[in-house]
Amino acid sequence: MSTQTSKPKSILKNSQETTTTSKQRPSDPREVAIRHARIIHSRREVEDQIADSVIELSRYPTIREPSYDAANPAAADVESFKDRVRLYQPGDYDDLVEERNANGLCGYALCPNPRSRVRGGSTFKLINYGRKDFNIVPRRELEKWCSQKCARRAMYVKVQLNETAAWERAGIATIRIELYEEDRTPVDGDASNQLANDVENMKIKAQDKAAQDARDLALERGDTVTNRKTPHRSIKLAIREKPVMKAPAAPSPSTDDQGHLITEGYKTTFEQTQTSGQED
Repeated sequence: MSTQTSKPKSILKNSQETTTTSKQRPSDPREVAIRHARIIHSRREVEDQIADSVIELSRYPTIREPSYDAANPAAADVESFKDRVRLYQPGDYDDLVEERNANGLCGYALCPNPRSRVRGGSTFKLINYGRKDFNIVPRRELEKWCSQKCARRAMYVKVQLNETAAWERAGIATIRIELYEEDRTPVDGDASNQLANDVENMKIKAQDKAAQDARDLALERGDTVTNRKTPHRSIKLAIREKPVMKAPAAPSPSTDDQGHLITEGYKTTFEQTQTSGQED
């Protein structure tokens, strides 16, 4: 009768198997290079689309009829303009304005009028002299537009653009560009004043964000913030009274003849060296 002996199974896990399974397979350098190349290629495609759109928008509007103007452009031009400008950065929008000026057109893409020309050879121009909204504007800034209304329309679009790279915002469908509403109450001053106000608002938002970050940091440190005021750190103070060894007692009158020298329990003393020197 033959007996088969089986090896006893170990209750411990094989360390070699666990180490090999836990380690991930190292990525192939070729696959990493291909992946990065595709990312760079997609970014370049977005940048090329923006460059092409700048050239196309430099010839806008496509529909030039007497019934359409900068205040009332054609619906097809409006939709195309919004779709192309939504991924622009402020620098790309400036390139569009310069490209249209090079073609002799107003910097606002939906305006069919030529840009204005300022007489004289001075570098700066006085605007609204003698009025409350008086300003000194560079001549080059004035010659970008056909009128101050178009300058306001163009700046209204520019302040909506983002500094983030276009390829980071390409997949966001919620990005919308709104045009300046013509029935809106006009803003006092020219386009430069409007741009200065927008920059000031951006600074205020940045200050508010810095204050909010400071409050969040204070909460992380354990400080308390009340009513959005300056955070103050809470410090626990324990007031301990000094133990009294004996009960207080009123000063007793002196038995000698120097009681008049005592003031509130303190006795005035004089140096004995002067008196002893006089006696010698």
